[in-house]
Amino acid sequence: MATQDSEAQFIDIDDVHIGTYVYVDLGWIKHPFALNSFKISSRDQIDTLIKLGVKRIRWSPEKSDPEPGSEPPPAAGQADGEVGADGTAAPATTTGQSAAGGSVEAAAAARQAIAAAVAAEAAALAEERRQRRDKLHAQRESLELCEREFTTASRAYRQVIEQIGNQPETARTQVAELVGDMVGKMLAQEETAIRLLSESIGERASQHSVNVTVISLLLGKTLGLDTAQLDILGSGALLHDIGLTMLPEQLRWMDSRYTSAERRLYQEHVAHGVAIGKRMKLRPEELAIIAQHHELADGHGYPSQLSGEQIAPLARIVALVNLYDNLCNPGNPAQAITPHEALALIFAQMRQQFDNKVLMPFIRMMGVYPPGSVVELSDGRLALVVSVNAARPLKPNVVIHEPSVPRDEAPVEDLEQAGELGIRRSLKPLQLPKAAFDYLSPRQRICYFFERARNAREIEFAA
Repeated sequence: MATQDSEAQFIDIDDVHIGTYVYVDLGWIKHPFALNSFKISSRDQIDTLIKLGVKRIRWSPEKSDPEPGSEPPPAAGQADGEVGADGTAAPATTTGQSAAGGSVEAAAAARQAIAAAVAAEAAALAEERRQRRDKLHAQRESLELCEREFTTASRAYRQVIEQIGNQPETARTQVAELVGDMVGKMLAQEETAIRLLSESIGERASQHSVNVTVISLLLGKTLGLDTAQLDILGSGALLHDIGLTMLPEQLRWMDSRYTSAERRLYQEHVAHGVAIGKRMKLRPEELAIIAQHHELADGHGYPSQLSGEQIAPLARIVALVNLYDNLCNPGNPAQAITPHEALALIFAQMRQQFDNKVLMPFIRMMGVYPPGSVVELSDGRLALVVSVNAARPLKPNVVIHEPSVPRDEAPVEDLEQAGELGIRRSLKPLQLPKAAFDYLSPRQRICYFFERARNAREIEFAA
């Protein structure tokens, strides 16, 4: 039965009847009624309240009609004590009936308007979800294409390794074909983006060599090298560590824990590489890249402690890219740093070791936040940088952690098209909350390939 509250009176939904004046304390979009307060006029309205989960409802005894069987109140518009000639209450006026009819029509119109608004909101949400899925589909297609290209390059590199011993000149031809294909595709693209790949692509040796080749070619393109120079650069970059195949397995990746003797043995891979390159009949410029990819501009490199202009121009490119990839993908994964940290370290502490005419274009090309960087956006959300337009590096493409959205529908945002949204800072993966870490899946191994960048005149997502 009805009970009294300090502010209002409530009634159990089972006690509501036709004629009860009720207050629906729900947001207008959560119920189909034209008004939030009204007199119950049909059983359907009571059933609707029950379906909405209403157990108790606020009501007005003064505005409600009595329950059936109780004394009826005076008719609307009739003065107290006014009765008909036969002593009964006068009938309702025609005007009152018309007002009631108008009220019903207005309520119906209002319900239709609400239903239309709800339908429009649902359609907008569906369109937003469709656009999000389209972006993700484009991202996955791009990723799959890049990973197929990277896998092909990795496979070709392993074939080169297998043939060097018995067929060194055939191996050279394979290198030339692979690099020529990469250069042709890269030059065919007006603007090129650097794409982050899955860390499982390729095994360690081929992954590093292809990584260095891809980034070196992108940097060479940025520096304006012609096709012939890019072919030489790509071949030298792909084969820069070929001498490591002559070392014992445990010495093929530089480790800070090496003894002095182990470090000397490791450094001999340069001489081994030059010897292999000569058997392959590589060009002198390609041999120079292999011989000098550990030389540093300040004279503290090896094996010859060359400096400045003594280092071949193409070797300066590979030396820088080789260091960057080794910082991101060291032999000991526990020593890995993020791409953002690698760039910051090189710029802050190692800039004297590299030609500034190579270093600064490299940093601009990779962007302040290279692919693989974990970042906090200016609106506080967390994201993973997945690609950078080499010509527009300050506005990368990111995948955003959005807890309300399934991971396989994660928002992909091109920051160049996102208005004021930008990157606030870089984070280490371990700084992420577990939920964000699992959602974004930051890579332990950083692996890159190139793709056609979004044209400035198009709206396209290359993440």
